Amino acid sequence: MTDGFTQTKYGYLNLTKLMFSGVVLLYFVAVIAVNQVKSEVASGFFYLVLLLGTVVYFYTKRSMAFRPVIFYAIGAAILGACNILFVGNLTWLRVVILFVSFLFAVIFLDDDVDERTFLIAVYLNAAVVAFRLFLYGRQNPVYVDSSNNYISVHLLMPAVLYYSMLEMRGKKIPIFPAVVIWILSLLAGGRGGLLAATILLGGIILYRFYQDEVTRRERAILGIILFVIMVPVVLIVLQFFVSKFSGLYVVTRFLDKGMDGGGRLACWTEYIEKSSLSLSRFLFGTDLTKVDWAVHYNGNLHNSYLFVHAYLGIFGFLFVIVMLIRAVVLGIRCRKWIYVTSLITIMFRSLTDHVFGVNRLSVVILALIFIPDILRIREKSQKRILNGMKENDHADTCSDPGQSRV
Repeated sequence: MTDGFTQTKYGYLNLTKLMFSGVVLLYFVAVIAVNQVKSEVASGFFYLVLLLGTVVYFYTKRSMAFRPVIFYAIGAAILGACNILFVGNLTWLRVVILFVSFLFAVIFLDDDVDERTFLIAVYLNAAVVAFRLFLYGRQNPVYVDSSNNYISVHLLMPAVLYYSMLEMRGKKIPIFPAVVIWILSLLAGGRGGLLAATILLGGIILYRFYQDEVTRRERAILGIILFVIMVPVVLIVLQFFVSKFSGLYVVTRFLDKGMDGGGRLACWTEYIEKSSLSLSRFLFGTDLTKVDWAVHYNGNLHNSYLFVHAYLGIFGFLFVIVMLIRAVVLGIRCRKWIYVTSLITIMFRSLTDHVFGVNRLSVVILALIFIPDILRIREKSQKRILNGMKENDHADTCSDPGQSRV
């Protein structure tokens, strides 16, 4: 065994890559298990994967691939502890999971993790959704503890990492996985989910459309797909023009619920108002049991950014906002358009549901915003290698004075 490789009958097997890709896949499988089975065993399995995966990774690597992450993790744990002491929205277990989540996010970005692992996670989630929709219909919940609005969330989270890592590694960007997500989000009927899936798919189509190697025929097909996915979005947004189409499920669902999101807006307004009543609430978060609309929604604020404040206070909120904006800016500077599209997709989807914020999927958003840091580390490493090569060339040239006289 040399550098993680073992000779087999069919060639070389990269055991390190297989191990870390397996850890990442187990994470998504554990999330699926928790969503499908309301059991302490399922929750315990998730915690075990998160903890053991982190220990195995850092023990094997024996180095911190991204050192600032440890300071972020400690800072988040301190803010979580303050929330427990002064507010009470968090528990010590969730603080520990939050700390480990920062470390686990580094695994997602390691070169030894095959990006196809995230694609497998997308298709596993898609298979579960398709099976349950076919078996029980669209009116019945796919998940045990959350509404079908979260179908798009669980499909998009591994997808944005898949597409981002493909672009970072200079590989071709496929359309089909995003099409699958869009179709299932359409069937699920969630407004935010369909719009977010449209942002992702639309961004990928435009990215492919403007590539030089794309033929005229392929551009025509991409244009047709873009037109098709925009139709239901336009019907939803411009609902007063589509009364004759009101028999369509995707339209009636949105018409019945309204487009103004009145309940969500009332919940957000109440939380913000109560957070401004005292310095303690502003700094450390507002007790969710004191927010009437949150109680009405079983503790769900329907906004990831407000959840960050509720759990980690104003400092955690500002950290997330600054890191997201920073990631978008760096993505644009590096011309990583698929990465920027992925960020915008999740940022938009997080506005109306608990996508991240000291929950099981927070690992994904952390990995997503750490990507620019990994790029910088690689860039510095490449510069050191290039500089070292130049120094060696210079040393070879000057080491033998006789050579220079030839």
